[in-house]
Amino acid sequence: MDIRYVNWGIGNNFGKYIELNKNLKLYPQLHDAILKHELSHTDKFIAVKDFKLDLNEDKKIGAFDILRFMFWHPKALTQLLPLYWTRKKGFVYDINLTIMYIILIVLLSSSVIIGLSL
Repeated sequence: MDIRYVNWGIGNNFGKYIELNKNLKLYPQLHDAILKHELSHTDKFIAVKDFKLDLNEDKKIGAFDILRFMFWHPKALTQLLPLYWTRKKGFVYDINLTIMYIILIVLLSSSVIIGLSL
């Protein structure tokens, strides 16, 4: 699969190619772990396997390593956006991240509503 290095995000699998942040080359272990993660994704638009992979992968990669990478390379924070725009692709959205944010918003809203009603 073709790997393209970009200035933003951390890693994304677009089916025909994978985008990785070019600064990951400075962190070989993190680079290899993220590449392995992206190669594990399916080509489907929505897949339970992909959703589970994104939920559980932090244990294999290490959240601290990713946060440290994002601290030193702030453009990597775009990885946290469920919708963003690029010149080449236009609007790009991450369906798994969108689903996770919706679940988080529902849980937080429910907690606030329950807390205020007591």
